Amino acid sequence: MKAIISVNNLGFIGLGNQLLWHSSEDLKHFKKMTDGGRLLVGYNTHTKLPKLPNREVVVDHRDPNEYILDVDWCIGGKKTYEKYCQYFTELHISYVNNNKIGDVRYPELKLLNPECKTFKYYFK
Repeated sequence: MKAIISVNNLGFIGLGNQLLWHSSEDLKHFKKMTDGGRLLVGYNTHTKLPKLPNREVVVDHRDPNEYILDVDWCIGGKKTYEKYCQYFTELHISYVNNNKIGDVRYPELKLLNPECKTFKYYFK
C-alpha cells in the first residue's frame, strides 16, 4: 500500500482530526494521487473526513492485531500511519508552507518498510 501525508513547517499534520491549512495545490495533488482508489483511514480521522468522490474509504479496526491490507492508500491519521507503515511501498509527503500549531505531529514511522520509496512535494 502507498501512503500520503501533509505536514507543515512546524511538523504538525492536524488539529481536531482535520488539516490545519487549506492549500488548493495540496488538495488537488491528493485528489489526483488517490482518485479511483481504496483508501484506509483511522476511526478518528474518518469522523471529520469530507466526502471523497470516486474513492472508497475503509475505516481501520481499532484492534491492534487486525490489519486491512487490501487498500491502495493509507491517508491517516497518525496512529494509522504508525500501525501500517511496515506495509508501505511508497510514502508521498507534501510539505505545506504553513506555521499553524496543531495537536497532532508527524507520525513516528519506526517500523517503516525499509524498501519503501519516499516522494516529496512542496506546496504553498
